[in-house]
Amino acid sequence: MISKFLFQLIILLFYISSNVNALWPLPQYWVKGSKTLSISPHFSLKQTSETDSILNAKTKEILESAKNRLLNFLTSEKYVSPNVKSIVPKTIDESNTLGCLTISITTNASELDLGIDESYELIIPESQNDDDPLTASLKAETVFGVLHGLNTFSQLLYYNNSKLLLPFVPHNIKDFPRFSHRGLLLDTARNYFPVKDILTTLDIMSWNKFNVFHWHIVDATSWPVVSEVYPDLSNKGAYDPEYMVYTKKDIKKVIDYAKLRGIRIIPEFDMPGHTHSVAESMPEIMSCINKQPIWTNYAVEPPSGQLNIALPKTYEFIHNLIPELTSYFTDKYYHAGGDEVNINCWNTTPSIIEYLSQNPNSSVETLLAKFINETHEIVRKSKKTPITWQEMIVNHNLPLMKDIVVQVWTTKDIVKEVVSKGYRVIVGSSDFWYLDCGHGAWVGNDINGTSWCDPYKTWQKIYSYNPFDGLTDEEAKLVIGGEILLWTEQADPTNLENFLWPRSSAAAEILWSGPYDTSKKIRTPDKDVLARLTDWRFRMVDRDVKAIPLQPLWCARTGMCDMP
Repeated sequence: MISKFLFQLIILLFYISSNVNALWPLPQYWVKGSKTLSISPHFSLKQTSETDSILNAKTKEILESAKNRLLNFLTSEKYVSPNVKSIVPKTIDESNTLGCLTISITTNASELDLGIDESYELIIPESQNDDDPLTASLKAETVFGVLHGLNTFSQLLYYNNSKLLLPFVPHNIKDFPRFSHRGLLLDTARNYFPVKDILTTLDIMSWNKFNVFHWHIVDATSWPVVSEVYPDLSNKGAYDPEYMVYTKKDIKKVIDYAKLRGIRIIPEFDMPGHTHSVAESMPEIMSCINKQPIWTNYAVEPPSGQLNIALPKTYEFIHNLIPELTSYFTDKYYHAGGDEVNINCWNTTPSIIEYLSQNPNSSVETLLAKFINETHEIVRKSKKTPITWQEMIVNHNLPLMKDIVVQVWTTKDIVKEVVSKGYRVIVGSSDFWYLDCGHGAWVGNDINGTSWCDPYKTWQKIYSYNPFDGLTDEEAKLVIGGEILLWTEQADPTNLENFLWPRSSAAAEILWSGPYDTSKKIRTPDKDVLARLTDWRFRMVDRDVKAIPLQPLWCARTGMCDMP
């Protein structure tokens, strides 16, 4: 009679082998076989003659960059998965060697806009009838689909016995994203992040098929962006005006680097709240500057400070500054902020009190509406579409135009409220997708303090978020995507990757693959998902990413650590 342990071991080996190709995020359609190919030492990437004939210079640059990155993986990456190394065959039929991947692109689209076609089809055969090298094919409508297909191809490869192997062929993959906006927000104002760390983050984002870097680039604590119109903003508002700033050249470098990886850069310059850093150079246009010690009456966190929305000079400031800032960025969307304004701050500002006494038909809310609408109009004149945080629609009920996009960071009820008003929405609930939660209080003298959004968001919690929860099919059409967010009160370059990975990967799969599986059941963080994410985490670590472990290695190898 077979022992219980041996039975469990057989089941385990079957379970692991069925998940050996730990693709992340999961493709929409994927059929695989049972054979193994080796990768030829002379493996090449080629595009069809039809593709060559239609590509423009920009598209060719994107394609060549992607090809070079894959070829670099083929020569430098020697990934051996702790999950699957025992079942990769020790001997390989040398006749089964993949020699080429042929790329076919239908259009020469080179502008990375919301809604661009990112689909691809990857076919890897097990054999070929003629004497030519065994060839795989990658087809896509645009070069951005090719980028995703090449990243998928790189995840199919495993290293064993000094050979680069491609197990479980044939592979037939047809893939596309469920959401057009798949973002990661990084706050680079509370703590400064050098450009090199941002570029590394963009690399890892591209492997996870994110396509938007939401750059929360300024805040109350610092203004690191160098303005030519108002140079003192960074001279006096940055942590260091020489070493902790982002110049126009730096921003262009980030944008160009991101585009080669299929990622859009959307900047956020939050106004009128979260602007204490402006007070360092222009206190005359500010309200409630760094009120201490009871800052809680004037802001959600220190230092307090908001633009004075009653002063003509404030409007002169935004009319001069915003066109410059929008010119630094190429994307068609611009995040104008608008979150967490403190009404008491304005109610206690003498110049605003005086203005309201002279204008009895006005209120702080009508002043706020004027400021936000004027800000958005400046953005539109710069040929960009404004994005705003939910507060302007929900808390203040401002009559904003329907072309804007609203970012919702709280509950599903707020998502439903915003879409019911006809606005497009970006989701990212603090109950699920806030990466800074659960690390204790960062304010001083608070022995038993916790973060405001406790508990810590595990990968399972992140994976369980459904952007469509509670919405009708029609309402769901207004959800253009979502973002996972890292506010950096307790993060800087020393622990950035620990905060981001692999938890952000869980959100990446929901945004790419969708919250429902092929049988239209809600995705859950089950054994299959854990096995794939664990393997993907190991592969990211092999690529020098400081991604935190999900479990002890014993659990990762056995799959026997679930709750009974």
